[in-house]
Amino acid sequence: MNLPNLLDLALPKAVKDLIKVLSEERVYLIGGFVRDMVLGLSSFDLDFIVVDKSTNTLGEELIERFHGNYFVLDEKTKTTRFVLKDEESQNYTFDFTPVSAADLEKDFQRRDFTVNTIAIDLKEPDCFIDKFDGIKDLKEKKIKAVKLENLLDDPLRFLRAFRFGALLGAEIESEIISFIQKKISHFNNSVSVERISTELWKIFDCDNSFKYIKQISESGLLERILPELTPMRKVTPNSHHHLWLYDHSLELIKTFEENFHKIPDWAKEELNKPFSNALSPTKKSIAKLGALLHDAGKPDTWEIKNINGEEKHTFYGHDKTGAEIAKNISERLKFSNLITETISKMVRYHLRPFQLSQGDAQITERALYRFFRDVGDDTPLLLMLAFADLHATLGPKITRDDVLNGEKLLLFLFDEYKKHESREIEKAKKPKLLDGNQIMSLTGLKPGPKLGELIKELDEVIAVGEIQTKEEAVEWVNKQLRIDNVSF
Repeated sequence: MNLPNLLDLALPKAVKDLIKVLSEERVYLIGGFVRDMVLGLSSFDLDFIVVDKSTNTLGEELIERFHGNYFVLDEKTKTTRFVLKDEESQNYTFDFTPVSAADLEKDFQRRDFTVNTIAIDLKEPDCFIDKFDGIKDLKEKKIKAVKLENLLDDPLRFLRAFRFGALLGAEIESEIISFIQKKISHFNNSVSVERISTELWKIFDCDNSFKYIKQISESGLLERILPELTPMRKVTPNSHHHLWLYDHSLELIKTFEENFHKIPDWAKEELNKPFSNALSPTKKSIAKLGALLHDAGKPDTWEIKNINGEEKHTFYGHDKTGAEIAKNISERLKFSNLITETISKMVRYHLRPFQLSQGDAQITERALYRFFRDVGDDTPLLLMLAFADLHATLGPKITRDDVLNGEKLLLFLFDEYKKHESREIEKAKKPKLLDGNQIMSLTGLKPGPKLGELIKELDEVIAVGEIQTKEEAVEWVNKQLRIDNVSF
């Protein structure tokens, strides 16, 4: 491999200056930054081994020379983190772990995977230290453990094996998966849910996540993290579903990735964006997890009925039940309120796209408006989930025409949502025909559910073009009050 020189990387000046200062000490750069550097990937988290020096002392010295601050990450290992205040460098983190010269070799040997053991002595920034053939494993796309027992030092490493596999498109050695299966009980409440969530999102961020989510499932880790999936194993195939429910739910991640290329370019771009300010998770990742959980409510609502001599499986209300389960999962894994709301919303509304189409009847403007209003900015995520669900639901009663017509419907909804979004942007630029205060003045209503419902209905009739002037809006409001027999 054509290996780069640390000093030749396109880094902010403050980061380069910090590395230069660190080269005055006995310091090694190791781990993910070096791995990604070898692969030509961008990375923002730099991990250092500091030999025979207190990281607190080093942190104080760095504060004197640079604008920034440091804090202790791990009291046990005395690992500290330094962050620069320089605006161009704020995304970079610098973690320092102290090691005595006598234990330096042991520090290399205690690490998780060979691809994470490649290091650079800052005094020789053009030389790589590769004690465990990590560069060779990178080239061959293999995830190997330095020692299997090292995984037990931090059982999160069980999950990280799959994250690195997904990131690198690499094969995970079978010994690692067998070891995880045997030692699965070590993956318990001692592993922080925040760290688990971070690893899961990074896996879902990858375009090839299905292969690794399936391996996570086979290792026993997936149900360890999401025990709510286990009841799905009891729900059998039926006339619409060719797979058991658990397998169907996993299949959605596969069909999501296989059919992603079919959606409009603007939707691909939207789904590939970060969900919030952080780089991970992307909107696509949120949609994939929503896809995995979309039928979480089915086991609790499953009934088999004999209707006209035909066995029929019903799951009435599974969308609402599943939304509550998804909310509980999200809260347990300590997702942000916004992520929690979005995942719950996707599960709650995952049936809506196909419910919009009733036979040959044309979808009304009102139905489209209400759908887009209810789902909001998460509409592209929900439509992609529906795309995946369509291609993972291939029971004996589902024909090829059903699938093709389903695709046409979803592509139509993508296009209509884009138009709706443009109309909403234009509408926001104009003053409202009637705002809440004007309606209260006109009607005498006070803030509350009645006023809120009236405003919501007025927005709808304006959006579908039934009302276009202020006079028409006033007349409509007065008419609604007369209909409701409200007197003032």
